[in-house]
Amino acid sequence: MFRQAFVAVLVTSITAGFLAVGAPAPADPTAVPVPVASTFTSLSPVRVLDTRAGSGPVGGGGTITLDLAAWVPAGATSVVLTVTGVSSTAATYVTVFPGGTGRPATSSLNLPAGDTRSNQVTTVLGAGRTVSLYNNAGRVHLVADLAGYYRPGPGARYTALSQGRLLDTRSDNTPVGPGETRTVDLTGRVPASAVAVTFNLTATAVTAPTFVTAWPTGTTRPVASNLTVPPGDTRANQVTVAVGTDARVSLYNNSGRVDLVVDLAGFHTPDYGATFVPLPPKRVLDTRDGTGTGGVTGPLDEVNRTLELGFVDDVPLTATGVALNVTGVAATTGTHVLVWGSQPSRWNSPTTSTLNLSLGQTAANAATVAFDEERHLWFINARGSVHLVADLVGVFVAPAVPCTTDCLYAWGGNQNRKLGTGEAVYTAPTPAQVLLSGVRAADGSSRNGYALRTDGTVWAWGDNSTGQLGNGWTSLWNGGGYHGSGIPVPVLGLTDVTAIAGGEWGAHALRADGTVWAWGDNGSSVPVQVSGLTDAVAIAGGSSATYAVRRDGTVWAWGGAYLGNDPPTSSPVPVQVAGLTDVTAVASNGRGAYVLHADGTVSAWGDNGVGQLGNGQPCAPDTPCLSTVPVPVSGLTGVVGLAGGGDPGYTTANGYALRADGTVWAWGGNLAGALGNGVTCGPATPCESRVPVPVSALRGVTRIAAFGGGGYALRTDGTVWGWGSNGDNALGNTSVVDHTTVPVPVVGLSGVSAIGDGWYAGAAIVPSPQR
Repeated sequence: MFRQAFVAVLVTSITAGFLAVGAPAPADPTAVPVPVASTFTSLSPVRVLDTRAGSGPVGGGGTITLDLAAWVPAGATSVVLTVTGVSSTAATYVTVFPGGTGRPATSSLNLPAGDTRSNQVTTVLGAGRTVSLYNNAGRVHLVADLAGYYRPGPGARYTALSQGRLLDTRSDNTPVGPGETRTVDLTGRVPASAVAVTFNLTATAVTAPTFVTAWPTGTTRPVASNLTVPPGDTRANQVTVAVGTDARVSLYNNSGRVDLVVDLAGFHTPDYGATFVPLPPKRVLDTRDGTGTGGVTGPLDEVNRTLELGFVDDVPLTATGVALNVTGVAATTGTHVLVWGSQPSRWNSPTTSTLNLSLGQTAANAATVAFDEERHLWFINARGSVHLVADLVGVFVAPAVPCTTDCLYAWGGNQNRKLGTGEAVYTAPTPAQVLLSGVRAADGSSRNGYALRTDGTVWAWGDNSTGQLGNGWTSLWNGGGYHGSGIPVPVLGLTDVTAIAGGEWGAHALRADGTVWAWGDNGSSVPVQVSGLTDAVAIAGGSSATYAVRRDGTVWAWGGAYLGNDPPTSSPVPVQVAGLTDVTAVASNGRGAYVLHADGTVSAWGDNGVGQLGNGQPCAPDTPCLSTVPVPVSGLTGVVGLAGGGDPGYTTANGYALRADGTVWAWGGNLAGALGNGVTCGPATPCESRVPVPVSALRGVTRIAAFGGGGYALRTDGTVWGWGSNGDNALGNTSVVDHTTVPVPVVGLSGVSAIGDGWYAGAAIVPSPQR
């Protein structure tokens, strides 16, 4: 019923002020507007169409054209509408499309005879800011409520999230009664700068025919609705609505009692995010005819519950998510369908839904879905069998950021989009530009990237499960999936920063006044000052502890372990590391630390399982292989820089030292060539060195960094070299198949002034852009 032939009929044109009936001009299929990257302007919902108010129902094969010039400005590219079909006299579907263009072979709303149902529709505007609505069969009244519009230029950009549950009135047995309003508190789940949110609204356990309206708290409830539900049914509709007073949205239930479920899908904010590129509707999936499945037909059923759909040919590499209309056809039992950006697994099991279907139903719902690291989505059916249809109506794209000075480039693993390039790739084999300019320093972790800009501010990207973006919000957990922003966001409230340090689940910043600030793990999504620490001059972060050097040369540590004290204890506040008074720099390998003394020597403490203390001490059988207090690293003098690397799986850990003569020395594990000394592990060769050894063939080095499986070195000629594992393309050199025991150049980089690291990822700052 989705690909019916077009029938030429009388068209009713609905304008801003009057109704006009006449023969339509022939639609020109080539007149589809050119897609333009756009930003969003939210509106309190306003009713722009109601055929019950005078024009009468739309007949079978009929089209009405809605003129929106009175509500959206010139230059607008698309609109967000809630479209409701009322009292259809036959089973039908409604297609919403740009006015003045050929009707696409897609659908926006499906209705059985006698039903009233709503669906959110995002559609490109046609000539004169018009939208056409086509009814396939029978007669049906059509109602449309405008929620906002997109246009080029200033406005709000979108951050797509893996769905997370905000509200479920079933959890505490508090259904919404007749005429009752329930508020949804978005505090801490979206940034304070958010102007609108998108969520999936589901109504269930309905006791009477009703409608539900969503609107910004603190404003008058509009004459509009988002969801219409008969008793006994469960229905969902996507909602895009402005954020109201105190970061709240209100939900009104008209009649009876109803349980409401709200699953957050994303938010719009003016200071960062992706732009929206509206597209003419395009069918990308239909399990009935094999569209999008390589020609394979058949429903999702008890055996095959999951379907993967790729968008590589439909959206650009910098896509962060897509806007779809998803239709379930002929469900054999009550079920729900989820569209998700991550592959489901035993450890990755979402608990939200996109579309609800009763036995025999065919129904549609809009879905705004975030991509994970790649441009793929998964469709998951809960029960029974159901055919699925999906129409692509738009794509969210990371906007290009022109960079002229101090540009940041990144390569390697892109889990959680931690590279900050905006690209939907699992790994980046060669350096790509991060979406920032004016960068002074960079650091990273297994989930995030951080940049210190020349203006003293800090920006973050990647995962936000513990608030490690520092932007005032924390992602909702949904059994896995992508939770954060692949586009850099500002860390709030930080100025005059001189150094940054990324940790496993959070980060730290050192300010010019010597104070240290932390955010992320430990319950704060905005920076808070580290207690009792002043006059700091250097910091380092790890998976277990954080370290700071004070101006007097002492070292202070806090966290869960490896604080450099005997007996070993954890501490929520900084404690002094024993016996250190002349330290100038500090680095961490994740399960211990290294410090540089003023005389150019190095000390270490923490685990020593693979010799990462560098003091030559072997592990004794049946005793802990560690040092709780600092011990000297053997044979190192004239050191001017330090770096530490470690695998959270504890299979390897390393220390690296840069000497004043421009050479680099390494110690610890040699798994996959992490020492860089040309030695390969084998039956006769220990896979470690418990004392420092020189990294092969490196001269003229000015800076060093470590990435977990090896190291990086910046040379005086502005090139970057790496050694060790090339897992996730961490070496930035595709000629290395698995690993290298000697340094190789990171391809495509020159004129580099500084380097940074992350978990199997690297970063480099270039004063002028790469050509």
